[in-house]
Amino acid sequence: MQTVIRQIAASDVLELVTDSRIDHLRDMHWQKTHEAAVVQKPVTGSNEDTLTGHARDFAALLEASDPFIQPDELIVGTSLATPEDGDQIDLGEYDPHYPPGHAMLLARGLPGMRDAANARLQAETDPDSRDFLRAVEISYAAACRYVEKCARHAEDMASVESDLTRKAELERISANCDELASGVPTSFYSALQLLQFVRVFGGRGCIGRFDQWMYPFYQQDIDQNRITQEEAQELLECLFVKLNHFPTANQADNDTLRNISLAGQTPDGSDASNELTYMCIEASAKLMLPEPKINVRFFPGSPPDLVRACGQALAKGANTLAMFNDEVAVPSLVKLGIPLEEARDYCNDGCSELIMGGKGTIKFKVHDALPILIDLVFDSENKSYSTFDEVMDDYKSRLSLRMPEAPGPARPITFPFFAAGIEDCLAEASPAAARYAINGCILAQVGNASDGLAAIKKLVFDDGILTWDQLRDAMTADFEGHESLQLRLKNRTSKYGNDDDYVDSIVKDIAEYFCDGVHERSCNTEGSGGKWAPGFMSFGIHRKSSTPASPDGRSKGELTANSFSPSVGMDTSGPTAALRSVAKVDLTKASHGSVFDIALHSAIVKGDDAFEKFVVLLTSFLKMRSAATLQVNVIDRDTLLRARENPNLPEFRTLIVRVWGFSAVFVDLPSELQDHVIARTEHGSFQS
Repeated sequence: MQTVIRQIAASDVLELVTDSRIDHLRDMHWQKTHEAAVVQKPVTGSNEDTLTGHARDFAALLEASDPFIQPDELIVGTSLATPEDGDQIDLGEYDPHYPPGHAMLLARGLPGMRDAANARLQAETDPDSRDFLRAVEISYAAACRYVEKCARHAEDMASVESDLTRKAELERISANCDELASGVPTSFYSALQLLQFVRVFGGRGCIGRFDQWMYPFYQQDIDQNRITQEEAQELLECLFVKLNHFPTANQADNDTLRNISLAGQTPDGSDASNELTYMCIEASAKLMLPEPKINVRFFPGSPPDLVRACGQALAKGANTLAMFNDEVAVPSLVKLGIPLEEARDYCNDGCSELIMGGKGTIKFKVHDALPILIDLVFDSENKSYSTFDEVMDDYKSRLSLRMPEAPGPARPITFPFFAAGIEDCLAEASPAAARYAINGCILAQVGNASDGLAAIKKLVFDDGILTWDQLRDAMTADFEGHESLQLRLKNRTSKYGNDDDYVDSIVKDIAEYFCDGVHERSCNTEGSGGKWAPGFMSFGIHRKSSTPASPDGRSKGELTANSFSPSVGMDTSGPTAALRSVAKVDLTKASHGSVFDIALHSAIVKGDDAFEKFVVLLTSFLKMRSAATLQVNVIDRDTLLRARENPNLPEFRTLIVRVWGFSAVFVDLPSELQDHVIARTEHGSFQS
């Protein structure tokens, strides 16, 4: 694709026009007017536990669901009916962590998917394959009928609309829906509308490489003068507002899994960024809403102004944006046996895990590194460690017990509508034929565990001023009465994240040992099929504070490290030093992904000079080839505290923070997650 060149400065304005359509739609979202679409209805299912039964339940649900169009909307479709008796309907399983096969759906259209299943069905004799194909045909036929119903609804609204401008808009909505009910999308507008319908049907999580399969529609419309860039931007922002409706997945934490992946490389290694890439970043920065999460991929061939565009959005406080380093991510996927051309087509799943969008499934399990060390300390009463190397050997042996024995099989998708969109499933007539089944084995809290091991090495072995008995007693008492030792453990020993080889070497040892062990246990490393992939990220971090007192000086109740980041508050030498610590680890071995978080005070990215330093920091992350993912929070502790005390003030509706693999409106978070965001180190300088 042609490289897009833009001159981007911190002073460039990314604000919504007051009293514009998008301003109205965003306000309607805040007022939750879309919730009027949530209606309970009696829906009778098939009571048949087969793929065909799931499809018939899906068809019954669509039949019971009424269209819903709000004022000013150009992209329509909101919520399906809620069955009065949920036990009556079983749609099957589709995990929102992995994206639907949008590329296939856009290329074939809803009726094309229906017809392809029907054609295969005519020659198929295997009962299981026939069940799958019949289910797909039923599902897509029902989808076509639902979209046609939306077309008639818009048509009826247009017939009684007195405002001529809105009347024309409703007629265009109707025409778009008719086009999708009978064929493939032929415009950028109708392609966006198809994506929204896929969301309505149940694909409410991960989205995938949006700018890659949407760009041809956009470019065709631009080339044929059917749309202007400004009109396309408005349509895109209409969709982005819609993406914020109904955060049903893991709603208590606002973790909705709605990630969009942008830029990166094409399969042949060329620059994949395009005009739509920048339009998505701009839309996110203007809207200042938590959805969608914007994940921008970089490789050495990415244009420099792409970094600047990301920096501009982050400097504004649009903390929905994360940066991915292809120089770490792509080689890590190749280690799983994924061909280079396909590995370059990766995206991230509902959080930050690496996945082959539209070609694979994913599941994972998280293991915490810190409890393993705590157990080792208490078991030391019955052991005799003569050297620190023996301690490390014991820790690694315990870590090995968390490694999987064998790779798992491909995860079947039993929701027929979504199974058919995953490459190979329709071709093989099987819900379990996804090309790549990645099973993540994740290690969290590496920063805490390494800090604790470094403290043991220093105080027990190097200096000989601490005994195992003293350490156990202090931890048993949660450091009550042992405050001087706790302060020494916290403040007088090396801490990961400060470019200190003493502890960074331990981080490297643990992380690479874990990765090597997981890879060794994953058989069938060539070709497709189930693969175990090591990774470094974390989830539910607010629930880890109950971890008992630990040898890094933590008391029970204090927070643990997020993802592959330093222990909370321990990276005191500046963000560049923290990046250097991470870069010492070969994270191309972490095939499930690796995430590093940095929190920066908002004051140090304001103004052109500060912005240039910020861009240098982001560029350094890419050049160092440290983690696969950098998540930045540009925040102000005082503002967060005021927001927590005054959550209903309008000024805090756009206060977005990065939590782990997701972002959220700060005032909507549970109090324990607010605490975690506030507690993270807030770097006030780029110096290291």
